[in-house]
Amino acid sequence: MGKRSLTVKKLLAELTEILREAGLPDPKLEIPKSPEHGEASCTSAFELAKKLRKSPMEVAQDLASKAKSLLEKRKGLVKSIEVVEPGFINFRVDWPSYAVRIIEDVLNSAEAYGASDMGKGRRILVEHTSVNPNKALHVGHARNVCLGSALARLYEFAGFDVIVANYIDDSGSQMADIILGIKHLGYSKEPPEGMRFDEYCGDRIYVGVNRLLEQKPELSEKKRLLIKEIEDRSSESFRLSREVALMVLKEQLKTCWRLGASYDIMNRESDVVAFGLWEEVFSRLKQKNACYLATSGPKAGCWMLDLSGHKKLSKEGDEVLVKSDGTTTYVARDIAYAAWKLGIVEKDFKYKLFGKNPDQSDILITDVDGDVDFKVGRVDATIAVVDVRQRRPQEIVRYALGLLGADPSRYVHFAYEVVSLSAKEAERMGLKVSDAEFVHMKGREGIYVKVDSVIDSIKEKVISETAQRHPDWNPKKVEQVAESVAVGALVYALVKGDADKIIIFDREEALKIEGDTGPYLQYSYARACRILEKAQTKQVKVVRRENLEKQEIDLLREVSLFPLVVEESVKLMLLKKLANYAYGLASAFNNFYESCPVLTEDEETMNFRLNLVKAYLITMGNCLRVLGVPIVQEM
Repeated sequence: MGKRSLTVKKLLAELTEILREAGLPDPKLEIPKSPEHGEASCTSAFELAKKLRKSPMEVAQDLASKAKSLLEKRKGLVKSIEVVEPGFINFRVDWPSYAVRIIEDVLNSAEAYGASDMGKGRRILVEHTSVNPNKALHVGHARNVCLGSALARLYEFAGFDVIVANYIDDSGSQMADIILGIKHLGYSKEPPEGMRFDEYCGDRIYVGVNRLLEQKPELSEKKRLLIKEIEDRSSESFRLSREVALMVLKEQLKTCWRLGASYDIMNRESDVVAFGLWEEVFSRLKQKNACYLATSGPKAGCWMLDLSGHKKLSKEGDEVLVKSDGTTTYVARDIAYAAWKLGIVEKDFKYKLFGKNPDQSDILITDVDGDVDFKVGRVDATIAVVDVRQRRPQEIVRYALGLLGADPSRYVHFAYEVVSLSAKEAERMGLKVSDAEFVHMKGREGIYVKVDSVIDSIKEKVISETAQRHPDWNPKKVEQVAESVAVGALVYALVKGDADKIIIFDREEALKIEGDTGPYLQYSYARACRILEKAQTKQVKVVRRENLEKQEIDLLREVSLFPLVVEESVKLMLLKKLANYAYGLASAFNNFYESCPVLTEDEETMNFRLNLVKAYLITMGNCLRVLGVPIVQEM
């Protein structure tokens, strides 16, 4: 990586120094939302006015007067200071000088532009995907994959040591459905020709078995016994369950890789018990009198986690950890697993090599016969990307960690809302939608849209349009571009909004090349590439240019803010902020593109604008890489 970007921070540091010399010990600075208010604004006058019993305007004018006299003595980035109602102190830069600094900063930093060292020396574990290995991924799962992958890349870009984990839920009810179908209901272990194994398990076996369970309640007892058998590692059911889970997992990963995900470790839920993690945690909970054996009522014979110490959770009663038949619950295993993630248990997993990510980095998987020397070690925090429907179980996990002596704040639940289908999308699937605006997906009923089918259908449309636009392109090139555009459309649609808001997915909306979409970002990038391709120039010196156009300044401003946006996105754990920035950056470039010719201007103007285009490409490229939107140089 190149050197770290500093320009915007130097500006804020310069302003902080000036204001301190003016008598303000702790200046509060912010970047104004509107460029009309300058490049930075100080809001300290409001707080100081209360202490001094003066009006904010009076305090602001006094501070600004002192700052102006100091400004005259130095030749920095700040050009002027002004005070505006009701007490803001706004700062404006000398744009010709500032522009040179910004562009040089970006070009010198290259792939490091926007990166920071705020996470230096800190390790975090980001866990995402965690789909039961009994089905193909649908677009709801894809939101988890895309959010989790982007979070991991964001933290890595900010200097954190990041470990990415995928928790494989290979035990319990949903796996039992598949084993019940294969062992007792006549479903083959081999999928029909031309059908992927994960699709077969989800579309045929899982949906079919759940339909039969509704029609024949007596099957529920067989399923209950199977759940217990799957926990017995010497049983045929366990061996079959593990074989099926691995076969599904291999197919699921192909989908995740299409979405740009990569993993370091895959931890199997069945191994939480096998490696003694649950046994150790269960023993400690008993020692602390945090759990008890219910002796009467509907939960008789079950071990319960005492939630009386939690005001909110206790309203719904205590939580079952071990059922009366001796099987552990999801929550029990999650507590033990979370304790492992935070490094507060003695027991540990063993790993073996599972395979490689597309970048050829290793993927490890838990195994009792593991022979790979790998330890996660202590992490400063662990982030579990889990949908909002699991809020209560996740809060129970946090509470239990506190009972075990850990700091619950180190365990972060990154909650996100589900993905529903627009009425039009549901109609495309042949679903009856009546007057509903959207339809919730239901895996057991087969109401869902698989990730690969969405990407493939978008890709098919892009191939058709691209082949018409570029008849000279060979089919392989058309296919590669179409894949990137299709993936970009889906990924961006799933990460751009508020994580706590339901997404109403519609593939036609996601594919639009105008507006807040992945293809719009990719198109703006490809436009910039085209300018440089036509210019056919090598590196030219960044020169000062007077009388900058508004569109040039707007683009420069957006480019300069990228490092701050990255840091703020990390602090707030807010991918929406980064996505919104990408859209604003693309819009600023497109306005520049329409208003500021590059190749037809005089040499000085052309060279300045070529360097600005390069700076834009670097910034947008780094932003797209973090978000997980594939970079496209031609469209």
